Amino acid sequence: MLASWRIVDELTDAERHDVEDLLRAIEEGSKDEALTEDQRERLESGAPARHALRARSDGTLGGYAIISDGEPRKAEPALGTFDMDLVASLEPLGTVSLLLRPVDDELVARLGARGWLPTRAVHRLWMTLPAEPPQPTELVVRAFRPGVDDQAWVDENNAAFKGHPTQADMTVERLRTRFNAEWFDPEGFLLFFDGDQLVASNWTKIHPCATGDVGEIYVISVAPDAQGRGLGRLAVLTGLQYLADKGLGTAELFVEETNRSAYRLYESLGFRLDSRVVEFLYDQAAASPPRPRARRRR
Repeated sequence: MLASWRIVDELTDAERHDVEDLLRAIEEGSKDEALTEDQRERLESGAPARHALRARSDGTLGGYAIISDGEPRKAEPALGTFDMDLVASLEPLGTVSLLLRPVDDELVARLGARGWLPTRAVHRLWMTLPAEPPQPTELVVRAFRPGVDDQAWVDENNAAFKGHPTQADMTVERLRTRFNAEWFDPEGFLLFFDGDQLVASNWTKIHPCATGDVGEIYVISVAPDAQGRGLGRLAVLTGLQYLADKGLGTAELFVEETNRSAYRLYESLGFRLDSRVVEFLYDQAAASPPRPRARRRR
């Protein structure tokens, strides 16, 4: 049995240790990431954030969510620890964005009844490897060189993702923090050059999953002035071939539900829907019913 959620402004040393133990247990059990990368980095860096904690009846930590500051506040529970009681604890904070995975229609309806409205959905797609081989190309395809290609890739990525809610504001500093990740391998970070111009990239990632190691198309982009040349398909297939050559039998990627052109490309290559990640928004002022006016006495 779990107790109520409580929200704290900072974690004590003991609480941080408990959170790390919980996240590690989740990842060992599910073979999946307990938090999305941005929020995991926020937690590990000690950046300003609130923390929601829920204890089991024996006092051990059974639930965790990180809540970043901003307008709106962004909350994300650790994988498998979400329940509706967390929602009730978040609502008094005002305007809150909540990222949940995986999400089904029943959960959307339950949250909608409380005033939480879906604002963004990302689909997790899977496919078996190998895929079809990429077509021959005159482009120069090579691995990313840390410390050499950093700024060029950030510029190409941000231009390709202009207006994207999470990927458009990459910086060299944020990129370099990923170099320290256990999974980072520059050989799987593929760059496509037309002469001296970086026209596309496919950053792949290999991580454990319940069904064995899975290769991920982690970040893929095509420079705006190079679009319409089939470089997206080339980049995806080149990355999938790299993953298959590593001995992997499964690949995944995440795509915005509204990005229909990319969705059609991935489906044509053999990707199929696995699950949905949904971001909900709660506005306390909009969700609260207006108070009835008191009648005047005559």
